[in-house]
Amino acid sequence: MATRPYWSGQIRISLVAFPVTLSGAVKRSAQLPLHEIDRKTGERIHHLNVIQDGTEVERKDIIKGYEIEKNEYVLLEQEEIDSIKLPSSNSLELATFADIQSIPLMRYERPYFILPDGKDSDEIYAVIHQALYNTGKAGIGQFALRGREELCAVIPVEEGLMLHTLRYDAELQPTENIFPDLSKQKPKSDYIALARQLIQKNTHTPKFENFHDHYHEALLELINAKQSHRKPKFAQTKPTARIVNFAEALRKSLASEDKISSRSTSSKRA
Repeated sequence: MATRPYWSGQIRISLVAFPVTLSGAVKRSAQLPLHEIDRKTGERIHHLNVIQDGTEVERKDIIKGYEIEKNEYVLLEQEEIDSIKLPSSNSLELATFADIQSIPLMRYERPYFILPDGKDSDEIYAVIHQALYNTGKAGIGQFALRGREELCAVIPVEEGLMLHTLRYDAELQPTENIFPDLSKQKPKSDYIALARQLIQKNTHTPKFENFHDHYHEALLELINAKQSHRKPKFAQTKPTARIVNFAEALRKSLASEDKISSRSTSSKRA
């Protein structure tokens, strides 16, 4: 069942337009809410809105401000901020198209489902979805959402269209300043061959439902244990591997995978 729409408007491609809504594709975080508590009284800590001298300020008297010099601000009322109107407020124009694989992974931010808004948009939605899906293309554009203009990619999946917000250049660290100069590294070809074999043996269609948050489970176990006045039972942590001989570690890993594969084949035959 679709969640409450985050945005409604239209997608435009040249002179073609059709109404859509955006629905969140990410569930609310399953993190356990931990509050700040006074150790002595057991009461919850509440944070106050105060100015520098400690005087509390009422919510109605708090506005936004942009600092132009030290302690000097341009003050903005919320009504003034809300009055900003952009062409992208109710229209997402796809300015260009690109191969999906050409969008760097580090640009992806948050996913949404795109749904046709009304029967009149069903046909054009299906046409655009199939055209993008058949060509492996994504539409790149911008739209206004919650106080900022988002860069985004409209991407086809088998069932329909999804929108991924993308990070702007100004939000990304230049990779040339982060990674070491790999061109100076000359790895041995036999090492690469062993690593490729290990990767191939461990290549499967991922079952993402089998992955879960172990920290969340351990924190819940700690809470339950304290409630039951018992010692918590945590999973044993794996010892840190110490690499003595890189090539030997690769060979042993491959041998271990061969044994697992052999046992799996034998059990299937039985």
